[in-house]
Amino acid sequence: MEPSSLVDDDEEVTSSKRSIHPAWAIPIGFVLSFSEMIIRLLAGKGVVDSIWPHAVRSLELTMALRNAPAMTLSFMLIVAALAYGLRTVVVAKTEKTAWKALPYGLIGLLLGFISIHFMMNVFYLRGAFLLLPTLMGWTLACLLVGMEGPPSLRGPGEARVSKTRVLHVVGVFFAAWLTMPGIPAVIGFAPSPPDAPAMGYGSFPGPYTVEQYRSPYLMPEEVASVQGELEDDIEFSVYITLPNLPEDLPISSLPLAVLLHGFGYPDVDAYQDWINHLASKGMAVAFIQYPSDLRPEGHETHEATYERGMSDFLQHVQRDLAIRAALDHVDAILLQTEREAQLEAHLGQRYVDPSALWTGGHSLGAAYTFITLDDVLERGWGSRALVVALESPASRPMQENLQPDLSGLPNETLVQIGVPQDDMSVGMCPGAFHQQLFASLPEERNQLLEIQSDLYGFPRLVASHYLQTDPAHDTLSDWSFYRRMDAQADYVVALGREDTFTADWAYQYMTDETMLTGMGEWSDGTPVLPLIWHANAIEEVATFRDCV
Repeated sequence: MEPSSLVDDDEEVTSSKRSIHPAWAIPIGFVLSFSEMIIRLLAGKGVVDSIWPHAVRSLELTMALRNAPAMTLSFMLIVAALAYGLRTVVVAKTEKTAWKALPYGLIGLLLGFISIHFMMNVFYLRGAFLLLPTLMGWTLACLLVGMEGPPSLRGPGEARVSKTRVLHVVGVFFAAWLTMPGIPAVIGFAPSPPDAPAMGYGSFPGPYTVEQYRSPYLMPEEVASVQGELEDDIEFSVYITLPNLPEDLPISSLPLAVLLHGFGYPDVDAYQDWINHLASKGMAVAFIQYPSDLRPEGHETHEATYERGMSDFLQHVQRDLAIRAALDHVDAILLQTEREAQLEAHLGQRYVDPSALWTGGHSLGAAYTFITLDDVLERGWGSRALVVALESPASRPMQENLQPDLSGLPNETLVQIGVPQDDMSVGMCPGAFHQQLFASLPEERNQLLEIQSDLYGFPRLVASHYLQTDPAHDTLSDWSFYRRMDAQADYVVALGREDTFTADWAYQYMTDETMLTGMGEWSDGTPVLPLIWHANAIEEVATFRDCV
């Protein structure tokens, strides 16, 4: 072989090495987007716990973007300008490809976050995320055009369709598909939802300010012995929130509220709005933390059974013991003659009278409200007046020894069960079955309220599993949830004070279909989809007939 041929071959090898496309960085960026979840999984966290931090951040960013569409538009313009600059650099530096790995890595990172977004949309908040995918789609489109130019099936000087160019065209159109739904919102064409009520139910909590106190309780040994490691940082407590009543106000007693959180969510900060709406009306609110991470013998191989709004998870037994221990603690520190010092200092000559009682919860806490009822009715709590609020309820315990005795419900009992239409966690069926346990009550006192999603304008009003929590508090929450909480609190407080006028008004609001279900109007006058009131959902409504 001629020496000159060897030189030519070396040049071809060198040229081949230089021509490796920097798109190899895309899969690296894609994997990097999942790094936090992978690390948490390797640390022993469950799938839900591994995804949850990203879900919360996504929701917080979504809520921030909803409040500032102009900021979103500004960001899009900045990204477009940077993409133009990137394209200029790419065209000018065709021979140097190593630096191109960075923008291709960013494309992979974006594709990873977009895939996570789709999972969030399916499993957490369907339809709530709008501007977040708009921003990701816009950024992806700008990066693709900046690196590869306008979408075309043939590159400059190419006679045949290139596979790379096909992928590029598909990527740009996919990015455009992500971006388009958010454009009317960004440019201000989409109708806006009604503001929160300015006065009355659903407005700012009041009339009293509140103070909150934490009191740890002793976990029963049967529970402590099977607790897992995921909640080691939690000192399980009862949080007592009390209204600041003027000293000269002629009120001697306060009703009691007992609130239970959802599965794996013993975060009092996530329920502060709910607590404040109850306490600021003039009642003492006990927020009970109970353990989620429990590992009784056989839990790893146990296959749960679901039937008629019930489940047979082994952990129900231990959580029942924990909640009853917490209720004992509430009794000891708040209701007895010798109260806990911090509560004694706040209440002074006033006392808490649990014969007028509000009780409820969110998700699994709503299901465990039946544990609360079984316990407190036997104590005589709620004997004069009782409100039961089950919000996004999960399945209640199936075990025979955990069935509630509801025979002691007073005449002045009102049950409201809120089931969001796009509840991707537990669905609407458990709440419909729970309604049947209160069948002895008159129809107007046993309500299943279906909260509809309304995607007509922007921000979208999405009835998700989390609309009762602070991170997802929006206009839909104010109209569909907090208005009811205010009315429920008014009802219990008024009956506790024997204020029949206020009690009758609150009751009329909660049993008048027009007042209860109306949700205001979009800015163009279109009514927001109302709540749907079901008197007997399982037996009478087609939507619930397939529930098992």
